[in-house]
Amino acid sequence: MRPRRAPAHLPSWSITTPPVHMSNQRTRKTVSQTTLPGPLQIALVTVILIGGMLSWPEHLSSTEWQRSAVWGVDRHVISEAITSTVQNNTYPHEITVTSQGRRLPATIHYNTDRALRDSVNAIFEQYGPDYGMFVGLDPDTGKILALVNHRRKTKPTANFALQATYPSASVFKLVTAGAAVDLGKVDADTVIPFNGKTTSLYRKHVLHHKDNQWTRHLPLKMSFAKSVNSVFGRLGVQQVGGKALLDYAERLGFNREIRSDVEISPSRLALKLDDPWSIVETASGWTQNTTMSPVHAAVLAAATINGGFVVQPSLIDAITDTNGIVLYADDEPYAQQVFSESTARQLQAMMTLTVRKGSAKKSFNNFFTGKMSNIEVGGKTGTLNGTNPAGTYDWFVGYARRGDRKLAYAVLCINKEKWYVKSAYVARKAIEHYFSKQVL
Repeated sequence: MRPRRAPAHLPSWSITTPPVHMSNQRTRKTVSQTTLPGPLQIALVTVILIGGMLSWPEHLSSTEWQRSAVWGVDRHVISEAITSTVQNNTYPHEITVTSQGRRLPATIHYNTDRALRDSVNAIFEQYGPDYGMFVGLDPDTGKILALVNHRRKTKPTANFALQATYPSASVFKLVTAGAAVDLGKVDADTVIPFNGKTTSLYRKHVLHHKDNQWTRHLPLKMSFAKSVNSVFGRLGVQQVGGKALLDYAERLGFNREIRSDVEISPSRLALKLDDPWSIVETASGWTQNTTMSPVHAAVLAAATINGGFVVQPSLIDAITDTNGIVLYADDEPYAQQVFSESTARQLQAMMTLTVRKGSAKKSFNNFFTGKMSNIEVGGKTGTLNGTNPAGTYDWFVGYARRGDRKLAYAVLCINKEKWYVKSAYVARKAIEHYFSKQVL
């Protein structure tokens, strides 16, 4: 995995002497009262430096090693401490971390952008879908900026955004398109003809396609924007192939644990490699057997805008003890590159077309004017009926950026009997808020 260093912007409360030094404060006070001879001071410092260098793990930075060696607090320890509470949609600020036989009272400092979180909460409260989830992510670092859960007429008692019971629907076309482009099978302008409706999926149109007078010819980027199922079914079974599709999906996080500082249910992909129709359904998203969490969906979106890297989502910025000493800080994020930068740029072209001329066009009518005129927005819609919970699942997953300000997001609305609000519209309002106060 390739390390990607986050911007150096530790908040003021974390600008402290490194923990390995802070732990010796009392000793230092005592020693300062008695001045040691110069040669003895030099000898003591030399012993400390040599001992430290001999035991220094090469794969850790100095800050990382000091915290891990002294406190033993890492993502696994944190996850054990907070997961059960966060899964109940409650975010503790004061906790006790148990590590190396010690119980450490500590304060959690979250990555949350409260204004963004509150603005999305307000949209959900205004329109009231039966279920609503929003995840906002810094695409370069994986920091979770907003994790919002909504349930109509009642307070949500579970953190829906961490669960992975939701069919990914056409959002999976991101995986199929990315794999096909990355393998050099197609590009955004490749024309793949199709018959039938854009929303239909029939064996005769995919496995036995024949051009006729009703055949339509669209470049891949427009088929993506309009979410043409037959095109992506053919792309998956004829160009990418089942093995490669499974490989890219797993590298992008399906069928694997998503490493984080809180437990996230793994997204599932049930693909039968010896069944062409299973490949077709998976590649097009026309199946309930491929499920994912909104957090994972935001990670997929982030990969399209950060050069093809899969980031590790993080809820916590830092943990400090009662004296303000930093026990843990998320300042060394890691990511693994799955797509090339060229592939990521082509996915962006497909996603921006989705917003401008495709399935999300109505939700973004009159958006690109005034203060929003120079914002780049891309996304992918996805709609499918599901059972856990029952209802129609409406996804919008994508990104927005202007200058060096970026946001990756995933929105999922589940409606039982009627539509209350489209996920793409929720994303629009979140983007408007996030960029409205940007200093240009």
